Amino acid sequence: MLLKATRFVAVMLAALTLALSFCHLMQLPSRMGWDQYLWVGLTVQGGLYAMFGSVGAMIDVACVIVLVLLAYFVREHGRPGFALASIAALLFALGLVLWWVLVYPVNVEFAKWVNGPVPADWTDYRSRWEWGHAIIAAVELIGFAALVASVLADTPRDSSS
Repeated sequence: MLLKATRFVAVMLAALTLALSFCHLMQLPSRMGWDQYLWVGLTVQGGLYAMFGSVGAMIDVACVIVLVLLAYFVREHGRPGFALASIAALLFALGLVLWWVLVYPVNVEFAKWVNGPVPADWTDYRSRWEWGHAIIAAVELIGFAALVASVLADTPRDSSS
């Protein structure tokens, strides 16, 4: 029962984490065409992503913790899918590391823009922020696929199909 409950929570948290990242990815084509006033106004000064940084961060961290627990439980119970569950945990952890490496430094710079001037090279920061989120979305999508595959690896085969 513990394994099944952990799988459920892992799938839910991974889906929520992926949804946040995929949201950024889906917006990227439009947002890369926005001018300074629209992009900076909504992204930096408008607080559009405020909940991503607070609630989203908690979901991301919880997801990684639960995925690590899931891989452990799959192995301890001798169930198939351990390697896939481990890959899922590693990829979601990598997504979190990539956020710290690619996105966080830009967020630190953005904090200076809230009440201050926007630098002339603001598009360089925009590109790093947008593409950083896109890379994270791709990594988490592969991680989610590994998670689903790990669950399916332990699904009994129906002899009638």
